[in-house]
Amino acid sequence: MTSIGERLVQELASRGVEVVFGIPGMHTVELYRGLAASPIRHVTARHEQGAGFMADG
Repeated sequence: MTSIGERLVQELASRGVEVVFGIPGMHTVELYRGLAASPIRHVTARHEQGAGFMADG
């Protein structure tokens, strides 16, 4: 059975997302499991604000 996190990653990939920024944590485990099996690259930030700045360019 596909988790909601895995399904979300599939949807992001289908929409052309190549990179995501964030901080792994207890509440995002399923999302990161989906990312591990996808072509989407993950960039880990030290702080949520830094992830937002990186994503904004």
